[in-house]
Amino acid sequence: MGIASYSACITLALGALAALSLWVGLWPVAALALAFLVGGRREPVTLAADAIVFVGLAGHADPLWVGLLVVASLAAREHDPRAILILFFASIAATFVYVDWTILTGLLAVIATVRTVFTMRRVLKPA
Repeated sequence: MGIASYSACITLALGALAALSLWVGLWPVAALALAFLVGGRREPVTLAADAIVFVGLAGHADPLWVGLLVVASLAAREHDPRAILILFFASIAATFVYVDWTILTGLLAVIATVRTVFTMRRVLKPA
């Protein structure tokens, strides 16, 4: 078992920890786990960790927005560190003030959807 498989396991474990922390409301723990996921490599495991983190938002946000965010991020087929970075800062802010997770998730979902449309437009562009 090489270092790459350990890296994949750690990435998935951090994603699961962040998701569980977001679901339960342990904002400092979520921020700590998200800090290590921001600079993730562009590989399928990082995509899976992103989706796991986004599912963890369903504990405080509308499941419709969470579902749209998960589908759009998986359809883009690339890791978006900006979304994880926004969740990182929101988790830090939620430690001290109230954060409306539904609005935040909705905005992230709209941004991810628009980004996916532009990505697919480049891919499906006729030669």
